[in-house]
Parts: sequence; C-alpha cells; structure tokens
Amino acid sequence: MKKVLSVFLVLLVLLSMAPCALASTPNPIPVIEKKDLSPTPKGIHHYMLICIDSWAADMKNLEGNHTDGLILVTIDEYAKRVMLTSFIRDMLIMRPDGKFGRINNFLDKNGWASQNKKSGEQALQALVETINTHFDLQIEKFIVVDFKQVENIINAVGGVDISITSREANYLRNYSISSASTTPVLGGSGTYHFSGHAAVIYMRIRKIRTEEYLHADGKVYADTQDYGRTYRDRKVLSSIADSLKDITYEDALKLLDVIISNTVYTNMSTDEMLSAVDLAMDLRGVPVEHIRMPVEGTFEEFPYSSMATKQIDFLANRAALRNFMLDSFVVVDDE
Repeated sequence: MKKVLSVFLVLLVLLSMAPCALASTPNPIPVIEKKDLSPTPKGIHHYMLICIDSWAADMKNLEGNHTDGLILVTIDEYAKRVMLTSFIRDMLIMRPDGKFGRINNFLDKNGWASQNKKSGEQALQALVETINTHFDLQIEKFIVVDFKQVENIINAVGGVDISITSREANYLRNYSISSASTTPVLGGSGTYHFSGHAAVIYMRIRKIRTEEYLHADGKVYADTQDYGRTYRDRKVLSSIADSLKDITYEDALKLLDVIISNTVYTNMSTDEMLSAVDLAMDLRGVPVEHIRMPVEGTFEEFPYSSMATKQIDFLANRAALRNFMLDSFVVVDDE
C-alpha cells in the first residue's frame, strides 16, 4: 500500500511540473534578416539612447552592467514630428548567437558579450542590431550614457518641470532626495521643477503607479513596474524638449558640448551630432509623441532560465510601431 501511495505521489508531482516544463520553452521569435529589413523612409532619422544601469559606467569595464534605459528618438523632418519609442528592459529576444535572452543583458557577466568574448562596443552594436531585427528598423546611430551623465545633462538645461502624483511624491520624500532638489520644496502631488539628480531618481521609480495617460490602444490608465519607468523616461525627455523650444543655436552648441562630454560611448561623429542639432533646431516647440514597446495586450509574463522576462508578439508590435511612425506619412518631391 505504501509503495502504491508513493508511486501515486510521484505521479502527482510529475504532473504538476509538466506545465512548467512546457512553459520553459519560449515561442519562436520571428527575427528578420538584416538584408530583409524595411528601408528607412526619406526624411526620418533614428538615434538610439542607451542608459547603463550605473552611476559611474566605464567603457573599459562594462561587464556586469545592464542596459536598462532604451529609448529611440525618431525625427521626421518632412512631417515635422519628434517621436520617442521606449523598450522595456525584460523583453525576451533572440540574441545574435541564436540563444534566447533579455534585451538588457548583452553586457551581463553571463550575457552575450562574455559568452562570445566580445567587447563592450561590440555588445552595444549587437544590442542595436537586435532591436533592428526584432522591430524591423534600421537604427545606425546610438549614444550611451549612465545615470550621473543624465543628471549632468538635465542640470545643463536648467532642470525639468515634472507633474507627479501624491504616491510618487511620497516615494521621493522617503528616498530622501535633497529638499533643494525641487522647486518648490517637495510636498504632495503637483508640478515641480526638478534638478538633475531628483529627475533621475523620479525616472527610476518602478513600484509606484504613474499618473493616468493615453496609451497606444486608445485607453487612459496608469502604468507600474518597468512600464512605469519607460513612461517616466519619456516624460522627462519630453520635458527637456519643451524647455528647449526657445533655445538659440549658440546655446544649442553649448549643450552639445555638454552632451559630448557626458557620454560613455557614441558611434556618432561630431559632424553627425551637428546635423542632429540642426534637425532639432528646425523642430523646436513641436510636441513630442511617444509609444512603448510592447503595446498593451501583446505580451505575457514568462519566467525563463531563472530570469523574469516578458514574451511579446513581435509581429503585432512591429505593426503598431510602423503605424505610429508613419501615421503622418507625406509624399516628398525629390526635385
């Protein structure tokens, strides 16, 4: 009887584990070959912003860092649009070596770079290429910063105005940011002028819901966790853009010097950065539009290889991103 009972219990355990075993295998990811990527429409320019999860990143020693901040800045010079696309840090992707991984783990100690004996620069390039092949983009230019450098850049533009909820205010007070880092002194909900350090801490809030805002699905609701972080990142960048709507070209060049001196790495030349400044100057005051990848309803929680990841529907998100970016497509006469 004991033997029969033991066999029965073992069977129950095995049956209970079966769904987990099945769930441990991700769905195939439809990666696009580089040669098959859609061409970037004329007049559209992509710049990838990558933030290292560190207050003191160093290109010579990037191993073990995560690329948690991933925001694509897209400028459409013909349609007169400025667009921000943020990518959540825990989406499950197919790495260039054919293995599954998290999108922010290219520099992880056991990530793509260390397993394939690649440098930090090669890992960053592989990250950008992975975003391209997963979302049907052709991003070429990217800038890498850390938290301290973001703080310095925000201070260089004179700080940012941010509207926060009462819960966000309570979180920031408990974090013990300096009383001098907001104007007025931080109280409850409302709009405050944030210094660089306080703005970075705000951008890093993860466990508190955001304010309610309009999502790509046409509904209004709040975000939390990484979705909330990506929204706050976009919100701060939008505030920076708004604060620069009256900037002179001379001051824009001074700000460019600050940006250049506060980068971990970039593959952009000085001339390419000057061209980006010219584009931005032409679009001063244009409202910044934004979207998050993945959009609502196209992903699911998916534990994989001891990691918390999200498995997303890339076909649906490619379509959503393309609709967003080409929403105001215009025909341009080459002559």
